[in-house]
Amino acid sequence: MTQIIFHTKRAVYAVFRNLIIVCVSFAVHSQIALSAELTLDFTSYSYREVDQNDNFFMEDKSSPFLFSLGIRNWGDNKSISETKGADWISLYTLEYSFGNIDYTSAGTGTMKKEYYKGRLEYYISTTSILGAKDLKPYIGLGYRDLLDDSGFRRSSTNHIGYDRLSQYYYVPIGAIWYISEKLSLKSQYNYFLEGKQTSYLNEVLPNTYSVNPVNTQRLGWGIDVTLRSKLNDRWSTYGFLRTWSIEDSDLTSCSPLIYCMEPKNKTHEIGAGISYNF
Repeated sequence: MTQIIFHTKRAVYAVFRNLIIVCVSFAVHSQIALSAELTLDFTSYSYREVDQNDNFFMEDKSSPFLFSLGIRNWGDNKSISETKGADWISLYTLEYSFGNIDYTSAGTGTMKKEYYKGRLEYYISTTSILGAKDLKPYIGLGYRDLLDDSGFRRSSTNHIGYDRLSQYYYVPIGAIWYISEKLSLKSQYNYFLEGKQTSYLNEVLPNTYSVNPVNTQRLGWGIDVTLRSKLNDRWSTYGFLRTWSIEDSDLTSCSPLIYCMEPKNKTHEIGAGISYNF
């Protein structure tokens, strides 16, 4: 019963956290909902950690895909005409992803688990700097969180899992190039500000870990590229490639005799989707 309550709590937390983000975003920025796109896509996801000698430590892979729902405004031709004469415009991306994951570790075997991921990016863009309507540079703020739902699950070697919350704060810098009336390319570099990794070890092993450690990551970068093709005035298809490379975190005390660290890691996502413009 305890395990069921624990899993339910984490799932409800993930859903409500992202619903709050949606509500706040629309309440504050309702005026930029014009020309927004509803998005639906699937992603092949992989996350890999290595130790300080670059030896394999653990890996997560989507099984078979992560599924995402979202809303965004990247300033298509319709929004360009509606903001004609304005030097600065607001753009955004809001996305929620979920799916099953296959976990493999060098020391604790394999496990089936679930992921819940939210992503919110807000950008300020202008066409006046370069004087070209078909090229839109931008800069903004980004937040990404991922809930690794492993609490109380048992691996193939009978090791107990724990939940982990990963949070990234970053500055997206990029440009959207409108190659033609139907084709656009969004390329983005993510300047990493900070990562927070909360491991809920105390909840599953309270006799070993006196706290749920929070590790801070300070070095890293990300790349996000999306190619979008319009089918008609309402429907579009798109493909994307995203990657993160994050260095070792700091050390933090997990108990009087144990220190915890999040090792350096890389994330790769490749996917495709369809969107509806309203």
